[in-house]
Amino acid sequence: MKKYSEKRRKKRGISARTQLIRIDVIDVDEPPTFENGPKPYMAVVPYEQPIGMYIYKFVARDEAGDGDKDVEYRLINTEPNGMFTIDSTTGVVRTAVKNYKPGKTYRAFVQARDKTPSDPNASQDSEVAVLEVYAGDLPPQFVKHYYSVEIPEDIAVDSSIIDVRANRFKPINENRSKGDLVYALYSLTGGNERKSSKFFAIDHFTGVVALKQAVDYDDNSQPKLHKLLVVAQEDGKESSVPLDISIKDVNDNLPTFTQPIYIATTKEDIKPGKTILTVHADDKDSNENAKIVYSLDNKNFTINERGEIAAAVRLDADQNRERFFIYRFHVIAIDGGQPNLSSKAIVHIRTENTNDEAPDFIPSRMYSAFVAEDAQGGTPIVQIQAIDPDRDQVSYAFLMANGVYSTTTELFEIDKDTGLIKLKQNVKPEDLLDGISPYNLTVIATDDGSCCTDESASVVHSQTAFVTIGIADVNNNKPEFRDCETYSRIAKINEGDYKTDPPIIVKVVATDEDSPPNGEIVYSLYYSQSESRKPFIINSETGELRPSPFVRFDREQRAQEEVTVKATDKGERPLIGFCQFTVQIVDINDNAPQFDRASYETSISRSVSVGYSVITIFADDADAPHNARITYSLSEDNSAESEHKKDVEYFRILNENSGEITLVNQIPPLKDRFIFNVIATDNGIPFAQNSTVQVIVNVHEKQQSAPQWQSSPDCRTAITVDEDMPVNSILMANGANRGTNNELHFREFLEKVNGRDWVVVRNMVGLDYEQQQNYTLTLTAMDMRSMVTSDKHFHIIIRDKNDAVPRFTVDRFTGTIEEEQTPSEFMSKYGGRPITTVKAEDADSPGPQSEVRYRIIGDGIGSAARLFRIDELSGGIYPLEMFDREKNDSFIFDVEARDSMDSSLPGATGPNRDIVKVQIFVADINDNAPYFDEKRYEGRVSENVDVNQDIITIKAHDLDRLSNLKYDIYAVHGGRIPFGVRTDSGAVFVKEPLDYEEENVYHMKLLVTDGKHNATTDLFVYIDDVNDNAPQFEKSLYEITVLEEDQDVPKTLFIVKAYDADKDAKSKEIVYRLEGQGVGEFFRVNERTGRIEMIRPLDRDPPAGVPVWNFIVQAIDDNGRGLIGYADVQVNLRDINDNAPIFPSNLVGSIDENREPGNDGVYVMTATAVDYDDPRTDNVVLEYSIGINKEIDGQPVFRIVPSNGKIYAMRRFDRELPSEREFVIEVRATDKGNPPLEGSGNVTIQVKDVNDNQPFFEKSFYWSSVPETALVGSPIMSVSALDKDNEAKDNVFSYELMEEDKYFYMTTEADSSSSSVGVLRVKTVSSFGVHGA
Repeated sequence: MKKYSEKRRKKRGISARTQLIRIDVIDVDEPPTFENGPKPYMAVVPYEQPIGMYIYKFVARDEAGDGDKDVEYRLINTEPNGMFTIDSTTGVVRTAVKNYKPGKTYRAFVQARDKTPSDPNASQDSEVAVLEVYAGDLPPQFVKHYYSVEIPEDIAVDSSIIDVRANRFKPINENRSKGDLVYALYSLTGGNERKSSKFFAIDHFTGVVALKQAVDYDDNSQPKLHKLLVVAQEDGKESSVPLDISIKDVNDNLPTFTQPIYIATTKEDIKPGKTILTVHADDKDSNENAKIVYSLDNKNFTINERGEIAAAVRLDADQNRERFFIYRFHVIAIDGGQPNLSSKAIVHIRTENTNDEAPDFIPSRMYSAFVAEDAQGGTPIVQIQAIDPDRDQVSYAFLMANGVYSTTTELFEIDKDTGLIKLKQNVKPEDLLDGISPYNLTVIATDDGSCCTDESASVVHSQTAFVTIGIADVNNNKPEFRDCETYSRIAKINEGDYKTDPPIIVKVVATDEDSPPNGEIVYSLYYSQSESRKPFIINSETGELRPSPFVRFDREQRAQEEVTVKATDKGERPLIGFCQFTVQIVDINDNAPQFDRASYETSISRSVSVGYSVITIFADDADAPHNARITYSLSEDNSAESEHKKDVEYFRILNENSGEITLVNQIPPLKDRFIFNVIATDNGIPFAQNSTVQVIVNVHEKQQSAPQWQSSPDCRTAITVDEDMPVNSILMANGANRGTNNELHFREFLEKVNGRDWVVVRNMVGLDYEQQQNYTLTLTAMDMRSMVTSDKHFHIIIRDKNDAVPRFTVDRFTGTIEEEQTPSEFMSKYGGRPITTVKAEDADSPGPQSEVRYRIIGDGIGSAARLFRIDELSGGIYPLEMFDREKNDSFIFDVEARDSMDSSLPGATGPNRDIVKVQIFVADINDNAPYFDEKRYEGRVSENVDVNQDIITIKAHDLDRLSNLKYDIYAVHGGRIPFGVRTDSGAVFVKEPLDYEEENVYHMKLLVTDGKHNATTDLFVYIDDVNDNAPQFEKSLYEITVLEEDQDVPKTLFIVKAYDADKDAKSKEIVYRLEGQGVGEFFRVNERTGRIEMIRPLDRDPPAGVPVWNFIVQAIDDNGRGLIGYADVQVNLRDINDNAPIFPSNLVGSIDENREPGNDGVYVMTATAVDYDDPRTDNVVLEYSIGINKEIDGQPVFRIVPSNGKIYAMRRFDRELPSEREFVIEVRATDKGNPPLEGSGNVTIQVKDVNDNQPFFEKSFYWSSVPETALVGSPIMSVSALDKDNEAKDNVFSYELMEEDKYFYMTTEADSSSSSVGVLRVKTVSSFGVHGA
């Protein structure tokens, strides 16, 4: 049983599993097999010896040689009979007679049978082993009939190759030595001639064959198959065995390109896949080792198995802005050996320009530019630049909507040569503002085909670009909050906290009439420097005002919040606008009503009538009025004793808004106290708040008089006082008890005046009208005996005083006014609006104390009051003069805000005042011309500088602060120039390729404009020569034909000459060099003169020769350190007849015997010779003949066709004749050169055996005996037939009895010599007779 484990793995996303498989191998009972060798089985026997002498021992194993040795050996018979015996257990063959005839061969037929069969139905008999016993001495017997071995060509000399051994037979005379066994090795070159091998040797005593000379599979002069003969000699006798040693090719040769560098020229528009050039590499190895695969290290090209290089993509000759581009890469040849070998060659493919590409806009096809809104006609706006990869000249135009090309539009014009877009000369600023900004233009750039001279030059290519021209705004409008006055009405926020997700209170919007970015607004909140509380946040982009998460809003503390929003535009000098408004804090009814007492208690007489007013309850609510609409109701006091549960039924509040409690039922006789509750409800939203107070009404038996409040000038119900009255001033005096209201602000004091009780109300703190305008106090007087009380409400009204100082809303006000503008022009332009408006607020009550007036505070002769005026009521500031920004770009002065009456603050004189800083900026206008620092500028640039490279930046200046300078450039004397200028920066750049050899200095004018004023300066640009031209040879190919093997060397082949277009001296210092095939060994060049010489004779013929020698001559400027020019050199060799025809070393043919030749003979083979001379000449035209032929009966056996080397047999052969088994003839090949050369070779022609003879027995009569106890199937005897056709493929023997016998049958069984024997076996058991066959 065998187990196989199969594992499948997951690879590249494929799932796998592992499965154990069990395979049971069923045993098949196989017969025994003999293990003896060599074959045929041979032994020797002395002429005379005792019976039972050991001759040979058979060894067999069961199971076809894989089992045990438990077998039984049977001797079927001997020839002649009775010559030998065999031990059935040991397999030893012994003599059965004493005398054997010298020189005679005896045979013993032996068979082995398995003693322990596992399958009774399977045959248990082995093949029949035939032992040949020679009476006498035999030569050594080789282990094999034939030896062959394959060795690699790189095997080391002296390496052992094969052990060819022969077995020795013991001498029949034990007293005589046979001597040493000696081996010899011969090379079979045809026929029976023995020659020593040049490459191999054999150890004479061990039989080990070794290499004595290196072999090379790739050398055509060496055979690939060595046919050898090994001879073993002993005691004057010898035996031989053929030995074939084949040479195995080893991958020991690199592929070799025919040229080190391949150069080709093609047009850039060659179609992909079309062959540009063909490379070729040879490999001296063979078969797979010589199979070459080509590859490239450049993805732009492909190569096939034939070495044909083609473009893989569209090629581009314009990569370096030249009219050509050289693709430089390597071609790699890799052979098929293991490991493979490779080599490289250089490929240069020069792609020449065709007019196949449209101009390219740089940096892109989308341009964006701005022109000032006040720009004048002729102002440069933007430089459009397009580069034609084909180096064509480019012209520019506008592509109109109707498809027409034009250099002008209504407002703009474009220079057809430079691509500069300007305002048209007659355009005015108002024309720009009248249009729809931005202006969208389409520019088309068209080439002229000047790059090329082929048919592509007539093709015009164009490309479009899109230009957007915006109007650059002047920042002369500040942000304005046009709806500022409405924000106080709509800005509201509920009181409370807003830690998360704060709501939008209001979205403020400011408007700026300027265009972006000047008109883009950033919002922020303005707080004075002293303000630490910042209750709001604002989105800087949207203007959304939200509550701060860090502030709690409480209406009872602050009913409204002041907000100042600042809007700042994004101009270079930002302008600012302010909006101030209030945010109302919306009440949320978060306060319950508060009674003016903790509890109420009063007394009434039992005799009072129904409808009597018992007491008035008062409660107040701090919430807003709509949440402080207090109503009163009565309820039971659940905390009182049970006797008071129904007390509330005796009273009622007839008017729920007043709090007056009225008796509605007669007081019971025994009731002396009522206890109940009063509930005050504020009726707020979204839910009402309640408060409860206890009321106790005591009942007296008789009528009691309540204290009566006096009416006197000192005890009034209301009083008006100034807010600045001193602390502890008496507000009211009368007999009363102490109350509970406003203890922090007011307090009542009990005093004795003339023996009477008085109450005096005094203020305990200073009063502030701005904080609270009135107070209501409740005073209660109580009769201490009867406990009867009487209340008095006292109203205090606060009179405002001028104690609040006006406060400006911001710490600094700003404004902007344009220079060179008269006050009237300003007022006209801005519709009477001020430069800026200051604002101050006065917290005093309406009246003179809060009426604010403004004035500019003067500071001497240069006082701002002479430059500006201010409206004393509105705070608007207006100009009084015209300003010049270049003299003064801003003014800072003070503005005073004062109220309209004298201050009531201690120590103050006159009205209250506040001062704020105001800064007025003077906005720049274009009133100054730009200027350059120098009248002449110079720049230098190398001629090989890249297009679009900046070479010099020239900056102009303008006293106007925000001037938008634009630059233009043009040739002084007119014409096209290869330079442009960046319109915004003044950077002069290379617009087209430069060429020192064409022009080396340019005189140009650089113009700058601010849109209104212009200035120019001179610019000289000098071109520096660089080594940008490689030397050019007079010819691209130098070709010559010379005679091969010409001994007249050195020989001048060419004098090459190259020229350099560069002007510098270094470029004239040209050095010549060679590269490629045969350079240094066969060719050389004088590096200064360009003389190319052949320095050794050249061989054109294989295997070492080359018919055409190709190499490269280089011309290198800068004394061998610069640019390289190339030319091809081709040396063709004219052939001489210096090679004789060569036949292969092993020419073998065959023919079947018995074939009738007829008149033309029977075709045998073709003997072909090779002549390495030029195949285009008669030197390789061969004529064949037979130099040494075989004759039979005086007639030649073979003939050869002179023109093609075909060999024919001219007679019928009989292979059974020893003389007709093999023929060796000599064939000759003679070329037709002058003089003709001849080569010869041996051809071995073997006659193949066919089955044309009948088998025969060696004897005409065989006899044997069989014991009567023999079992059915027992072998009785074996017979062996012979046949002269011993090599015929169909010569297979089968044996049978000619007549069926009752007692015996014949079987055909394999013997030990790969043939068969007939075995006679027992058919039935009976009394036997003797039979013969």
